Order: sequence, then C-alpha cells, then structure tokens
Amino acid sequence: MAIGKVIKANLSEQIYGHLRLALMEGEYRPGERLTISGVAELYGTSITPVREAIMRLASEQVLTFTAATSVVVPELTPRDLREIVAIRDKLEGMAAHRVGQIATPEMVAEFEALNASFIAAAATDPREAAQSNREFHFLILRRAELPYVETICENMWAMMGPFLRTFHERMPVRRLSGQDHQHFRFIDALRQNDAAAAQAAMQADIDWANELIARIEAGES
Repeated sequence: MAIGKVIKANLSEQIYGHLRLALMEGEYRPGERLTISGVAELYGTSITPVREAIMRLASEQVLTFTAATSVVVPELTPRDLREIVAIRDKLEGMAAHRVGQIATPEMVAEFEALNASFIAAAATDPREAAQSNREFHFLILRRAELPYVETICENMWAMMGPFLRTFHERMPVRRLSGQDHQHFRFIDALRQNDAAAAQAAMQADIDWANELIARIEAGES
C-alpha cells in the first residue's frame, strides 16, 4: 500500500513537471483548452495523477478550470503581463546582481555557450530560441543560489511562457540576434564582476517585453 502511494505521488509530480515545462516553453497557446482525459491519454496514465497535477497548476494560477474535467491556458491581459514583468524585473535583477558579484571564468563560459545557442536559434526557430532564452535566465537563478527567488520566478515563467513564445515569433530577428542584445552586456558585466551592470542588463532584457505588450494593447500584429 505504501509503495503504491509513493509511485502515485511520483507520477503526479512527473506530470506536473512536464506540463509546467511545456507551459514555460510555450507549447500551449493562450486560451488553449486541455482536458484531464486528453492529458491522461497523452502520458498513458489514469486520470487521477493528471487531475492532481492540473489542480496544482491551477492553484498556482498557471491554468484555469473551465469545467470539472477541463482547464484553459489563461489569456493574460496587458495589465497581467506588466505585473509579471515587474516581478521578474525585481527578482531576476536581484539574482543577476548576485551572479555579478560571484562570477568566475567557468560561469562566464556557461553563459556564453547558452547565449550562442539562443542567438543561433533566433534566426530560424522561435521555439528553440524561447527554450534557450529560458535556460539562460534559469542559469542566472541557479547560480545566484537564491532558492525562494528561483521558485517565484519559475512560477512567473510558467504563467508567461505562452506569451514569450509569441514574443520570439513576433520580434524581428535583428532585434533578437544583434550584438547589442542585453545578454551580451550581461556577460560582459560578469567578466568584470560588475554586479550593478549585470543587474541593469538583465532588467533591460526583461523590460523589453513591455514593448510587445504595448503593441498587443494597441491592437498591432
């Protein structure tokens, strides 16, 4: 009996993790509907662990129940998006400042490798670009070793993932892949252990999303 409960709990946790990552990476669109039975079929499981995983995501406001057996990916308003951007600005800025203080050549090399993947994908593959960008930002959170900040920011990314996929699809390639991208400024700041510059670069990178939010609010494509 005890073993069964552990397996069940682990399965629910795995489904939760998979769905959360899929949302972060923009695999689901705003307004897209998911059914508990459909997700169970996708993962080849019973509906119980799926329901548990989806209820957990709903409690985090990452999904919204529309019926007893289905949820939708929330369609965030410009105001919602700006609030999330503001939270990320403060918390990821704090993490970037910390990384700027403790950066080593090995850390710099890690960020350079991830940024190279991001720049290469920006020209041809919005999904891959969004994934590489997320990995870049999550590396900052891990290296900062601020676990509460990391947890909050991960939840913000899960909420904002569908929008960020749109961001990478709509922003001109030259804006994403140019040498003036804030990722380069962040890496330069790490080389010099300039914590203030690292924080400023990361906050400028995050705040960039407000440009697309304004375009959406104005009804532009």
